[in-house]
Amino acid sequence: MEFALVLPMLLVLLLGIADFGRVFQASITIEAATRGGAEAGAIERLRNHPPVPGDSTEVGYYDDLHRVAALAACSEAKVLANTTFASDGTCTSMPVVRVCVHDGQDPQCGKPVPGFGSSIPSQCSGVADMADHPDNASPGEPASHTVEVRMCYRFTTLFNLDVALPFNWGLSLGEIWLQRAREFAVDCPPGQVSTC
Repeated sequence: MEFALVLPMLLVLLLGIADFGRVFQASITIEAATRGGAEAGAIERLRNHPPVPGDSTEVGYYDDLHRVAALAACSEAKVLANTTFASDGTCTSMPVVRVCVHDGQDPQCGKPVPGFGSSIPSQCSGVADMADHPDNASPGEPASHTVEVRMCYRFTTLFNLDVALPFNWGLSLGEIWLQRAREFAVDCPPGQVSTC
């Protein structure tokens, strides 16, 4: 009789521990994916310098650079349950991926990456407000450029819990939205800073 009374609480506790571990693992995966995407974009930007500002190839260049970063991020996140990983390496809707090259030239900063989801869920507020920011170089120092990747992922818990608590408080579990943003510096070789 006592075991029957304690069993439901014990099961909820065990499921809660399992869910916490799963959320923690998903959070680490999204963190690594954003970092990996930003690094891939920075390496590609270093390998393939941007065109002269105003050049007709500028938009295509940044589209390609964003795609490289988004593909790297998506391929690392494909192990997660709600990811919509396609055979061409894109994530068609989840996780949401946005890329910005902070070099003062990126006309596609924070815009949808071709082949990836174009809509941003309302829960992904940290992804929606992405914009280029000015270079933060110290006086007399060359400007530093970075590639930023932001991701938002919908994690589904093992059980849906919606509990009303005293004092108008509540506890609601079912979907947890994980958001991460990482920047990676474009490390220009000495003597090539002006062309990088």
